[in-house]
Amino acid sequence: MNEWLEPHPIWVVGHRGAPRKARENTFDSFDFAETAGADAIEFDTQQTRDGELVVFHDPDVAIGSARHALRDMHSLDLRSLRLDSPLGEYGIPTLERLFERYGASLRWVIEVKTTPRTDRPRVAARLSELVASFGVGRRCVVASFDADFLEKLHARDESLALSFLVDRSEALLGARPVTSAVGPRHDLVTAKWMSQARSGNLSVHPWTVDDPAEVERLVGLGVASITSNDVEMVRRVLGRG
Repeated sequence: MNEWLEPHPIWVVGHRGAPRKARENTFDSFDFAETAGADAIEFDTQQTRDGELVVFHDPDVAIGSARHALRDMHSLDLRSLRLDSPLGEYGIPTLERLFERYGASLRWVIEVKTTPRTDRPRVAARLSELVASFGVGRRCVVASFDADFLEKLHARDESLALSFLVDRSEALLGARPVTSAVGPRHDLVTAKWMSQARSGNLSVHPWTVDDPAEVERLVGLGVASITSNDVEMVRRVLGRG
């Protein structure tokens, strides 16, 4: 049974790790979130030219004065790439390298980003392959705004827990892919909607919550997890700090 589908206390999810302490979607950021007591870590993936999955939010990356689409870049070329940020130099890891480093020591929210050029069946195949190879499927939930991708992943691997991400009120409980969870923008969550989600056997995982009062409101509504840029703050509100 997937841990995300089993009863559990409200989990604190580090949004792209701990982006206020280190560059988001990097091992440094994930390490900070783990040290701060995150129950899980959310990160983004993009597809490269050779079909690899890399941990990065945007579809393109700035190198010098130009932007380059990750979909046009080979994963081998990205391995030695070093980029600057206000929080220090960083690289772009592959999903395979992430699983090699952390194994089953953490829980993960894997957000799959897509573009019109994304090869969805190939992403589904590679993701399923990596999760199975490293034995981490029980500790992962795969999230996406792309309903078509989630359907393809479900057809490929029915054992994976899936979450449909929504950022518009009309999309909350309308037509959606086959999922066991839903990830709404936090301000969309209401008591009425929570009742409807429960009637559909959906666990609710709002994002991205950085205000203590909003954390308290969502806790009162009975959400399953809270994704935040500030893991320590959420833990304090939950009485775990």
